[in-house]
Amino acid sequence: MMSTPCISIVSRKQLLEAVPGLEAKTLAYALRNRHNNGLAASGAILRPGNAFLFDLEVFVTWLRSRKAV
Repeated sequence: MMSTPCISIVSRKQLLEAVPGLEAKTLAYALRNRHNNGLAASGAILRPGNAFLFDLEVFVTWLRSRKAV
């Protein structure tokens, strides 16, 4: 029997709840600049229609890669 991996796909609201340190305005900025900041290429965003959905694990990995120097 094959087990399917647990993939956590979340809405914008759920993402902000799951990552309490992330502010809505910071997420909005990241989404507006997703083609320049690597977020689009990371695979963290799913776009069914006009809505944004997020792969939570991939998003957090992308966020961690954005450490300040």
